[in-house]
Amino acid sequence: MARVEERVHIHRPTDQVWQLLVRWEDQPAWMQDAQSVTVTSDQREGVGTVIHVPTNIALGLVIPDEMRVTEWVEGRKIAVLHTGPIIKGHGAFELTPTRLPDGREGSLFTWWEQIDAPLGRVGDLVARNVAVPYVSHIFRRSLRALKQVAEDEIPVQPVPDRTG
Repeated sequence: MARVEERVHIHRPTDQVWQLLVRWEDQPAWMQDAQSVTVTSDQREGVGTVIHVPTNIALGLVIPDEMRVTEWVEGRKIAVLHTGPIIKGHGAFELTPTRLPDGREGSLFTWWEQIDAPLGRVGDLVARNVAVPYVSHIFRRSLRALKQVAEDEIPVQPVPDRTG
């Protein structure tokens, strides 16, 4: 089993970042390896939501990734189980509120995946030494893009003056 975890601080409140995360079809704007995202279940939110993501794993090789939401904590966490024919495992998006130096709310966004490598010990060895560093790099690029989308798209809300 190989685990990848990356995080980024976004200078926007968690409720605003959450809205970006649950706009499933817009995720390829920031998610570097996703060619598209399609909701294939009748529901779009909550436990049981199913999404299909053709994923560019490297050098233009695209594989299908199917995910089913297994945990949904509104505004805080989306956990998934990868159920596709190739990618197996689980992962999550997690948001934690933070406070910026100017008093506004920010968000710590954590993205982690724990993937079950095929081929037993050999697969685990390859995953740890090749896949994890590569996927970590993709995650970091994706999180930089998410930060930019969130901070550029969402207007800054001034901190209310509480002195008067």
